[in-house]
Amino acid sequence: MTNTETPSAVKWRLDLDDYVSVLQVSPDRRQAVVGSLGGDAALLDVNDGTAVDLVHHEMGVLSAAWSGDGNRVAVGGQDGQVRIYDRDGVERGVIATAAWVQSMAWSREATVLAVGTGRHLYITDHDGVVLHDFDDHPSSVTAVAWAPDGSRVGATAYGGIAWYDIVGKRSGRQRRFDWKGSLLALALSPDGKWACAGAQDATVHLWKLWSGRELSMGGYPAKIERLAFREDGRWLAVACVGEVTVWDFSGNGPAGTTPATASGHEKHIEALAWNPSGDLLATGGGDSRTVIWGAPRKRGEDMSSVSAFESDAATSRLGWLSDTALLVGRSDGGIVRLEV
Repeated sequence: MTNTETPSAVKWRLDLDDYVSVLQVSPDRRQAVVGSLGGDAALLDVNDGTAVDLVHHEMGVLSAAWSGDGNRVAVGGQDGQVRIYDRDGVERGVIATAAWVQSMAWSREATVLAVGTGRHLYITDHDGVVLHDFDDHPSSVTAVAWAPDGSRVGATAYGGIAWYDIVGKRSGRQRRFDWKGSLLALALSPDGKWACAGAQDATVHLWKLWSGRELSMGGYPAKIERLAFREDGRWLAVACVGEVTVWDFSGNGPAGTTPATASGHEKHIEALAWNPSGDLLATGGGDSRTVIWGAPRKRGEDMSSVSAFESDAATSRLGWLSDTALLVGRSDGGIVRLEV
């Protein structure tokens, strides 16, 4: 079923100055932080769309992340600045770096922030005080992710993933998962068993944590930049051009299996996200469509679309607010709340 975005589907709309490059929903799903390539940044009340303006980032906003308790949100930009705010939008700290801020993530277990910028991985406290500076990466850090227990943080770059122990007697020690190529995206399974990276060479490369056993899933037509695990860790959704493949990580994992597939976009998919219950997967792309898919029931099946929404601008970012409410960011700067 395909719909234009009727007034009944759109609860509210907000407009930024340019392409929506960041959209992150808070852990309690009451707020969202948004940013644009024009440099606008704002903290939203997702119920009514009211916004608190945050500090403008020259040359654009590139990344944002909420702390696990929802009391801090960090925003990073092309200007090399990371600004940390409380949930009222009051600035609590600034981290000045020498390169654009590509990726950030908060530890779930402690209020500690990892910042990937240039060849550095900074670890800071909740107010931006730098605790560690790991500057031994062979190229720019492209993605960061924490182990579920908060003991280690991983950073992707050309040549693989570098893992750093952050707590305990081994704090600061590095372990590497090597890969001859450039890794662009990183997702850790919620159960802490797998690290999955999207690669420039059109593969998804997997490592079993922490044995380091590895495998690759190939056959894709282009580089992989979008990955998303369902909250229970069973399904990993991978976007490539206009298609989604969904791999089953139950049992012994996806080795030797056939993924479920979803094909409903005519142009590159820019965003994908599971709803909180895991019953639905949303995808959005350059064809100005946002498609809602039912979760697969078994390996290898063709997934069915539940609904699709069309607009006048490409979908750039997505974030679920509940099982039936979705925030959609657009290439024209528009942000809408859709009732699915």
